[in-house]
Amino acid sequence: MVKYVYLKNVLNPQNMTKYKLEKNMEVYSKCSDYASDACPCELAENGCCIVCSMCRGEDYCSCTDTVSFCVYQDLISNGGKARPRRRSVSCQVTFVKQYGDDFRFIRLNIPDGDTTEFKKLGAYVFVRTNENPHFDTPISVLYDEQKNNSIGLLIQMQGIKTNCFRNLQKGDSVYLRGPYFNGIQGRKMIAGLRGGSAAVFCRGIGFLPSLGVILTLKANGNKVDVYLDRGNFNTHLLNLLSRVFEVHLSEVDMCDETGKITDEMRSVIDKHLQNETGLLHFGMSDYLIKNIAEILDTYSQIPSVSFINNVQMCCGEGICGACTRNIDSPGVVHLCKEQLDMEELKKIMKVKI
Repeated sequence: MVKYVYLKNVLNPQNMTKYKLEKNMEVYSKCSDYASDACPCELAENGCCIVCSMCRGEDYCSCTDTVSFCVYQDLISNGGKARPRRRSVSCQVTFVKQYGDDFRFIRLNIPDGDTTEFKKLGAYVFVRTNENPHFDTPISVLYDEQKNNSIGLLIQMQGIKTNCFRNLQKGDSVYLRGPYFNGIQGRKMIAGLRGGSAAVFCRGIGFLPSLGVILTLKANGNKVDVYLDRGNFNTHLLNLLSRVFEVHLSEVDMCDETGKITDEMRSVIDKHLQNETGLLHFGMSDYLIKNIAEILDTYSQIPSVSFINNVQMCCGEGICGACTRNIDSPGVVHLCKEQLDMEELKKIMKVKI
């Protein structure tokens, strides 16, 4: 299937030039699936598209993207039907390593050999060890290996869905659905920061999905300060990851036993706000993100913010309702798919728990 984007002519904005949409071309929009092979999806088919007003049954086009793929046109040309949704595929386990009692690293072979999509910022997959589709769990993609046609996942085993990976061995099969791309809120701000400065704050396992943010910021020529509160994260594994990905960590106690933000953490945030740091990223629990949002609210101006998407992922398609939140907008937002603008990000930081 060939897809296109339409680039506005700067001298004559009414004229649009049609270009082929390359497979690895990143188009940042309200919807993380916009212009992908999964677009238009079942939300568009059922009149609930995140991006397109025409698909929602309105009689005008409200598209304001600089780069615009026409969801409505594609839906009509496909007979008013959604594109096929992502299907689960069986992947062979090529490597397994245990870290302590709770962490297990697995490498999965991707059947079609194309791992390009898996390395996008915010990529995550649903995985399970049996054929029951209700038992899959969302895991962020740690890295991809194109030469070996594989991806790496680090799974913290806690609860029924993840404990099934404890006995997984090399040669076993894992069912994988994805990739999906909304594991990070604020992707557009992260990708848009170039030659500036950023501060990344992580606590415990929040370091894993934040690795892609750190590497993207560094690749775009930014100075990145990374602060970590180890929490209950495996120390040996944390040291290993920081060495492998060449990430220097400054340790900070971010909260006390009651979950209150420490004076040390407040001081670090204040320093970066005073120095006009371009972006603050938070890889931590929703509870801590909410507390930090209240601190940021006391400043007259704050930089761009991003954070890991801890919302309860279930279907990944915005259909089941597990990820929906109301932030005083005309409707609800689907956090498994929807990228929020700066004002919406600040609102969701306060209500997400």
